[in-house]
Amino acid sequence: MDLAFTDDRAVAACVILDYVNMEVMDQKSTTVALDFSYQPGFLWFREGPPMLKVINSLDIEPDIFMINAHGTAHPRRFGSASHMGVQLGKPTIGVAGSRFYGHYERLPREVGDATPLCADGEVLGWVIKPAIGKPIYASPGHMVSLKSTAKITIDCLRGHRFPEPLHLADKLANYRKKELN
Repeated sequence: MDLAFTDDRAVAACVILDYVNMEVMDQKSTTVALDFSYQPGFLWFREGPPMLKVINSLDIEPDIFMINAHGTAHPRRFGSASHMGVQLGKPTIGVAGSRFYGHYERLPREVGDATPLCADGEVLGWVIKPAIGKPIYASPGHMVSLKSTAKITIDCLRGHRFPEPLHLADKLANYRKKELN
């Protein structure tokens, strides 16, 4: 799941992939008028309604959702990926391009290498080296362990900065956004 934004609308996109071969099984997008302004730490209230609307349009029910957001790597240990998982009663993983909360000892150096992202003496998630670009930040959203979060995220890395499901969802959301203009 990913979103693209215009001044007053959000385009939510969901691309469902086969985990083994990363082939697209379904993809949907929707456009929703925004009724909540951007406020760091409260993205669920802005992004949740568009994401839920596109999920309700899917023809295939995913086993797990990967969301361009944070899960436990959040000051309240409950970011948008966590909200989504609880709302749906489904496993979720949050993967973001910037660190919102926590610290790490070192940057990962090799593609697929993961370093713990910590706060207050606990591991919240992972800093992961993608194929290109800056590190990504993966954390459990709901019903997923720390270990599974790292494995699934790393398994979905291809030749992009973001895991394949998020890379394709981002492309779809931005393509639909261009159609609006």
